Amino acid sequence: MTISKRQEKEQRIVELREAITRLEIELQKDMELEQHQAIDHLDEHFEVVEVKFNNLKTFWSSLKSDWQKTKS
Repeated sequence: MTISKRQEKEQRIVELREAITRLEIELQKDMELEQHQAIDHLDEHFEVVEVKFNNLKTFWSSLKSDWQKTKS
């Protein structure tokens, strides 16, 4: 193998390693963005569940009060 061929291959390896590093960084950023979006979605879902739970508590309290009134 000639020196220039070896140098070309070494340069290509360096370029490929740099490209891999850039892709890994991009992938990490994409994964973090997806995680943040998933967390935001869970927060929204939790808020919906919390509202429904509070409505159920209010309904149950009202039902219990009405039941006690009819019992008296």
